[in-house]
Amino acid sequence: MKLPKGLGNMGALLKQAQEAMQRAKQLDEELKLEEIEAEKNGVKVKYNGAGEILSVQVSAELIDPEDIETLEDAILLALREGHKKSLEIRERKLKEITGDLPLPPGANPF
Repeated sequence: MKLPKGLGNMGALLKQAQEAMQRAKQLDEELKLEEIEAEKNGVKVKYNGAGEILSVQVSAELIDPEDIETLEDAILLALREGHKKSLEIRERKLKEITGDLPLPPGANPF
């Protein structure tokens, strides 16, 4: 299909967007294979690059029936840290794919 005059760049932009979407799908599978660890106050969490929790380990010293709040806080901090790291990796890799290609607000290729 031939585009009207002045819209030649639109065709190239569309092609670039389609290629980026295909690469984003591949990236999602790659991210699921990547592992990120975070440790806070005796709690270690492991995520994959897609942000899914793979495991949670709690140090025995944190287990005190008289002080459940400390354990809950430590777990929450570790989960947040791991999630933050997985999001940072995802964003960095997404920028590698899209480069300068502008995505519409709220667009998520995954």
